[in-house]
Amino acid sequence: MLRLSDCDLTIERRAEIRAAFQASGFARIMDFLPPDAAAAVSEALQLFDAWSVVSIAPDGTPVCLDRKDWERPRPDGRQPYSSNGSFQYLFKSYPLVERLRDDCATGVLRTIAEYLTSAKFRRIVADATGHREFIHIDGFASRFEAGHFLTTHTDKQPPGTPGVRKVAYSLNLTTRWSNDWGGQTCFWSDHDPPICVPPTYNTLLLFAVPRPHSVLYVPPYAHGARLALTGWLHE
Repeated sequence: MLRLSDCDLTIERRAEIRAAFQASGFARIMDFLPPDAAAAVSEALQLFDAWSVVSIAPDGTPVCLDRKDWERPRPDGRQPYSSNGSFQYLFKSYPLVERLRDDCATGVLRTIAEYLTSAKFRRIVADATGHREFIHIDGFASRFEAGHFLTTHTDKQPPGTPGVRKVAYSLNLTTRWSNDWGGQTCFWSDHDPPICVPPTYNTLLLFAVPRPHSVLYVPPYAHGARLALTGWLHE
């Protein structure tokens, strides 16, 4: 049985994380899950095969296709996504929290989804960021392989979602990843140098939203997949 305990941080380390978030708008918590739990969730994501490919079509509408639909040949030979220089993304996704609420998530993935939507997780994020009144958490699993990317955006809140997005989270679960394989989360500014954060295994990245950021292109020579559990906390 997968057991998830409170993140074991000293008072000093908690203060450092909170100070980093308040100063720069982001913070990382290393070794976030217990080692056996991190390994179990990482393995479950590696073996998972019900991913959808998500992107944006040439007309600007979101695309969500299963593997068979994505790989089906098209008469015009064109990819079913836009490349016109506007906001774009291409990666594999699974709506983990939505499936939990639909009572469809099972096994290890259900357990981690329950944890990420729990009061315990809210307390950890509240302590790290100073935000206290979270009313809603959403999230999904992502898999970035060679050729995948997410261009610059701010995580602007989509219409119809409850509350106001305040904090984004990304729990990275790739056991081996080279800096040469891309996949870094990069924060962009008109006035300061960019900050690029690698997808370090079992590390929780928290950052304030809205904020311009992207996930760098994963090149053809990358091996494996960049796995993460990602979402937002709303006040």
